Amino acid sequence: MSKRTEILIVSDSHGNCDGLCTVLAAHPKADLLLFLGDGLTDLVSAQQRAACPMTYEVRGNCDYDKSVPADRLITLGGLLIFMTHGDGYQVKLTTGPLRRAAAQRGADLVLFGHTHSPYYAYTDGIYLFNPGSISSPRVGRPTYGLLVIEDGQPDFQHREVPR
Repeated sequence: MSKRTEILIVSDSHGNCDGLCTVLAAHPKADLLLFLGDGLTDLVSAQQRAACPMTYEVRGNCDYDKSVPADRLITLGGLLIFMTHGDGYQVKLTTGPLRRAAAQRGADLVLFGHTHSPYYAYTDGIYLFNPGSISSPRVGRPTYGLLVIEDGQPDFQHREVPR
């Protein structure tokens, strides 16, 4: 029997708690929420207002709670995941430093935000995924990510925040 894990990936809410609650409501059976920073106060408010799965978070450059780590490693579905907001790795210019940091940690995949733009790549044996922003995208509509891990295989999707 296969093991399937459904994970919501959200970043850069910047004051849009309603958007985060909308995403949570659209996925009531999600196993986890991974929050990639810039809106930790929105996350706390959403957890008080809506049903929220187990959550792992990192702080972004606009978050000031130093008790929340800037980087985090977690293991899900047999995969080592490196979570970061991305501002410390020059992600607005290149993914090189981020890929190297993930490789140094032995990560299978890296999740990051900060750019407010959806991104997906598989490079040098590492998956890179940015869900975009649920409140203020650089282009287009607000987005988030859905990651399904089944039998150790990741499947990434970008989704628009429901209206």
